[in-house]
Amino acid sequence: MKCILYISDRNSGHPIPGELTEKQDYEFIYSNSASDLRGLLLKNKPDLLIWAKKNPIPSELLDENPELLKLPILTITKAKIKTQKSFHIKHHFLPPTVSDQKLMRKIDFLTNAKSDNFKIIKNFEKSAVPDIEALKSYMEIKGELINLDKHTILFRENRHSSFIYLIKQGLVKTSRMDQLGKELITGVYRKNDLLGLYGFHKNPVATEMATTLEPSEFYRILHTEFREILQKNQELSLDLAQYLTDTVLALKSQLLEMAYASVLKKTSNTILQFKDELQNPEFKGLNISRTDLASMAGISTESFIRSLSSLKKEGIIAIKGKKINILKPDKLQEIL
Repeated sequence: MKCILYISDRNSGHPIPGELTEKQDYEFIYSNSASDLRGLLLKNKPDLLIWAKKNPIPSELLDENPELLKLPILTITKAKIKTQKSFHIKHHFLPPTVSDQKLMRKIDFLTNAKSDNFKIIKNFEKSAVPDIEALKSYMEIKGELINLDKHTILFRENRHSSFIYLIKQGLVKTSRMDQLGKELITGVYRKNDLLGLYGFHKNPVATEMATTLEPSEFYRILHTEFREILQKNQELSLDLAQYLTDTVLALKSQLLEMAYASVLKKTSNTILQFKDELQNPEFKGLNISRTDLASMAGISTESFIRSLSSLKKEGIIAIKGKKINILKPDKLQEIL
C-alpha cells in the first residue's frame, strides 16, 4: 500500500477525489501543521508528500528533513506555477482547480517515481507523458546529455531547430539581431527551463540565437521525438499550449513596460528577474554583463548603470563587483 502524506491549511478541505481515496492501494495521512512533519516522515515513510498550504514549502524544512530530497512532492498552489521554485526534479505543481482525473494521474505518476537515485521507471514510454513536468522527467531519462563552455552558441537564429533542450545546470540567454546588427536579449533561462519550442510542424526554425552565459549542461531530444510524444499525449499538448500562452502574455507585459515604464522601473524589473539568486547569501554574482542586462531592460548601458547607482544610493540594492544584492525587495517592486 502506498502512503501519501497530505499537509494543508486548517479548514481548507482536501481536494482529493473520492475515487482515489477509495483505492485500497493508497493510505492518506492528513495534517494541518508542518511542525510535526519530521515525525510523520520518520513514522510513515510516505511515497508522496502533497503540500496544499497557502504558503510555499519553507526552505528550512529541507535542512530539518533531508528525506524531502528523495521524496516526490506535489504542491497544490494558487500562485502562478511558472514562478514556483522546485526543490528537485520530482517536485511538481498543480492548481487547486485541477480536474480529479488529472490529479489522480499525477499522484499515480509520482508515487511510481520513487527511488533512491530519483530516476523514474527506466522503461519510460512516450505515451506516459501527461504534462510538462513529465516531459522534463522523460528528457532526463531518455535525452542526450551535452556540456557547453561559457559563451558557446547552443543554436542560431533562422536555422532549423533540430532539438528540444532542458537546462540541467547553467545560464543561457536568447537574443535576436536587428537590421543594424544590434543584439536584443529576448530571454534568460536557468536550470529546469525548456528551450527550442519554435513550432510543431516538421521543420521548425529557431527565431533567436541561444548562448551560454556560464558553463552549462543540457538534456536534449530530437524534435521528431518531441512531436511523437505530443501526438501520443493530448493532455501534454494542452499543458504546453497553456505554458506558451502564459509566456506570450508575460512578453506582452514586458513590451508594454519597455515602451512606457521609466528607466528606473525597467532597471528594477530586470533585477527582479534574478530575485531568488540575488537574495541567496552564497550567490557569487550574476554571470551576465551590464550590457546584456541593459539590453534585457531595453535601455542603454549607461542609463542602466546610472539607475543601479541610484538604487544603491537609496539603499535598495548593494553592489560589489559583479554582485548585486537586493536589500529591500518590496521597495524595488514598488518603483514606478
